[in-house]
Amino acid sequence: MASYYVVGGEYADTSFTIPAAGAKPEVYGPFNERDAKVRWRELTGKTVDNAMVRYFLKSEDEISGKSYWVIGGEYANSSFTTMQSGKELEVYGPFDKWEEALGFWRGLTSKSVDDALVRYDIRENYQPGDNVTRRIVDALQQNATKTVSVAQPPEKVLAYLKDARNWPKWAGHTFKAVRAGKNDSWDVDTIGGPACLIIRTDASSGVFDHVVSLSDGAEVSIPGRVLPIGGGAVVMMTFTRPPAYSDAQFAQDMRTVDEELAALKRELEKA
Repeated sequence: MASYYVVGGEYADTSFTIPAAGAKPEVYGPFNERDAKVRWRELTGKTVDNAMVRYFLKSEDEISGKSYWVIGGEYANSSFTTMQSGKELEVYGPFDKWEEALGFWRGLTSKSVDDALVRYDIRENYQPGDNVTRRIVDALQQNATKTVSVAQPPEKVLAYLKDARNWPKWAGHTFKAVRAGKNDSWDVDTIGGPACLIIRTDASSGVFDHVVSLSDGAEVSIPGRVLPIGGGAVVMMTFTRPPAYSDAQFAQDMRTVDEELAALKRELEKA
C-alpha cells in the first residue's frame, strides 16, 4: 500500500517553495491516503487565515524524489531491444506518481494490444543511454505531464471537455468566464486577462489539444489526450514551462493544475 505525507508550513512568499525566515518545513507521516487527507484537512483548517501557510499531500515517491517514465514503441522483433526500422523510441514523462505513469501506460497499451511488436514499459528514474533519446528527454525536462483517471466513458469525457462553457466549473482558477467566439473559438477571461481559446478534439484518437491566445500576443499550446482505461478514461495534458518562468513559478502552476484536474474528476463523476 502506498504511503503519503503531509508537508508544508509557513513560506516566504506565495510561490510556496522557500520557508519563511526562521521556519522549518513540516513533515507529517507516513499515512495511508485516507488518513493523510484527514491530517491535511486538520492542518489547513487551523491555518486558513494565514495566506503564507500552506500544506501539500505528497506520495512517498514525491518525497523520495522518484520519477517515472513510460518508454517503448514499435520494435523490430520480440526481444524488444531494437526499434523497428524508421521508428524512434517513444519517451513520455516524467510522471511524479506511479499511478499517473500507470494510467498513461494503460492508455497506450490499450491502443496497441493487437500489435505484438509494440510494447511500452514503466521505468523508474529513467536515464537514457544514447544521444538521440537524450535529446528527447532534455526537451521533456522542461515539461510536466499531468493525468487524472475518471470513472466515465472516454467519449463522455471528451464531449465535456470540448464544450468550454464547462471549464470554469473545474478550471476556475485559470478560466473565470467563457463565451462563444468566432469560428469555433471561445472568448475567455483568464487570470492573465482576456484571451481566445481554441479546442481541437478527435474522438477516434482521443486527441484533446487546446491553444490559449492572450491579448498581449503570447500563445500557450497544451496538447492533451483522453484515453480508455478499463471502463473509464484517463485525461492527460502536457505543459511546457515558459522561458520567462522560474522553476518555482512553474511548480506553483503545476500544483494548481493538480487541483483543477481533481475538480474535473469530481465534476465528471457526479454527473
